Amino acid sequence: MQTEAHALTNTEESSFSQHMADSYRKVYNMAYRLAGNRADAEDLTQESFFRAYRAYHEFEGDKPFENWIYRILSRLFLDLLRARRRRVRTVSYDTPIPNGFSDDSLYFDVADHSPDPEERLMTGALSEDLQKVMNSLSAEQRLLVNLADVENVPYQEIAEMLGKPVGTVRSRLHRTHKLIRSRLESLRRQTGANAPAVQNRRSFGPGRLSPAM
Repeated sequence: MQTEAHALTNTEESSFSQHMADSYRKVYNMAYRLAGNRADAEDLTQESFFRAYRAYHEFEGDKPFENWIYRILSRLFLDLLRARRRRVRTVSYDTPIPNGFSDDSLYFDVADHSPDPEERLMTGALSEDLQKVMNSLSAEQRLLVNLADVENVPYQEIAEMLGKPVGTVRSRLHRTHKLIRSRLESLRRQTGANAPAVQNRRSFGPGRLSPAM
C-alpha cells in the first residue's frame, strides 16, 4: 500500500524547482551515459525527478542536491537492469518506466535535448578506442566510472548510493580502471598506436578526458 505523498510547502516547491533547473542537464547527461540511448535517458531522468519531488522533504539541504539525485538515478538504473534481465520477451525501449503510482503522473518539460558540450564530450569527443572500451564495460562498471571519474562523487557517497562498503567501491573501481587500461592498450596495439596509461581515478572526468587519450 502506497503512503500519501508529503505535500511540499511553497518554499520547498520553489527550492525544488531551482534545484531541478540547475541540475536537469547533468542528470540527463549521466542517464544518457549509463543507458546509452535517448529514450531510456529521458525516462530515467523524468522518473528521478518524480521520485525526488515526492521525497524532497527528506532532502538534507546542507548536502549537495546533485549527489542526492544521482543516488536516486543510480538505483533506478540498477532496478531497470534487473527488471530487463528477468524478462524473457522483447520490450520496447520507448515504454516509460512505471512510477509505481496508479493515478499520479508528473512530467517535467525541458525545451531542448540537443547535446551540450559535456554530452558531446562524452559521446563524440572521446577517441574511438576509448569510446569502444567504455562501451564494452558492464552497466555496473559504467555506473561506477561515471560517478567517481566523471561526476567526482566521493567514494563514501558512492558507497551509500549503492549500498556497498567503501572498500568494495574502491576495489571495484581499481579493477575497472585496470580493465580499461588493459583493453585500451590492447586496442591500440592492434592499430599500431601508443596507448598512454590511465593515470588515476580522476583521469576520466570532464576536462580530464581528451581525444588523444
